[in-house]
Amino acid sequence: MTAPAAPRPLRLGILGGTFDPPHQGHVALARLCVAHLGLDELLWIPTGMSWQKAADITPARHRLAMTELAAATMQDVSARVRVSRMEVDRDGPSYTIDTVRELRRQVGPETSIAWLMGADQLLGLHSWHGWQELFSAVHLCVATRPGFDLHALRPEVQQELDRRIAPTALIQSTPSGHMWLDQTLAVDLSSTELRRRLAHGGAYGESADDLLPAGVAGYIQQHRLYRPVQHPTD
Repeated sequence: MTAPAAPRPLRLGILGGTFDPPHQGHVALARLCVAHLGLDELLWIPTGMSWQKAADITPARHRLAMTELAAATMQDVSARVRVSRMEVDRDGPSYTIDTVRELRRQVGPETSIAWLMGADQLLGLHSWHGWQELFSAVHLCVATRPGFDLHALRPEVQQELDRRIAPTALIQSTPSGHMWLDQTLAVDLSSTELRRRLAHGGAYGESADDLLPAGVAGYIQQHRLYRPVQHPTD
């Protein structure tokens, strides 16, 4: 008699970031990974005190609220979509390695955890606190922007990519330790460029509505975020 197949592990995707503000690129990345990785659950985690961007970051309460609005646009996907306050409520700087360790403790050793990121985050991965320890807790799943050149990666990051690259089936069936690379995401947006566009636009959000998830432009206008640059009059 054939033994019953072992139940497949839960597949959890994590989309972390400053989300200052969250934009359509974040949503596109999330949707792509839900579909390609067959995620059961997707967790958005806005940073609290970003140790790399603390000087000019928008207050966490606003970024959390905007992230909730962005996540709400994904109600049609097959995965359960949630937003976590874990980094917002944490005292001190937000380090990804601390977050993934806490998540691993919460979900147990068998769950497949995929940390989702875009090309810009991959380029800066070498600067993350304890970045090489991430692989003991999660997979890193990367969607590259148009024109992204893998040769631009730091050698130490390229080395990890070369030895850890894996197909989706292995990401789905194992807890951690691999990398997956998608090169089909045809969205090239950055929050930095979006803030510049908002600051130089007319009415708040007017020049960037097409780049923002539903509700986010209205929130920006309501709370007077990313205000236009004021030019001195003659």
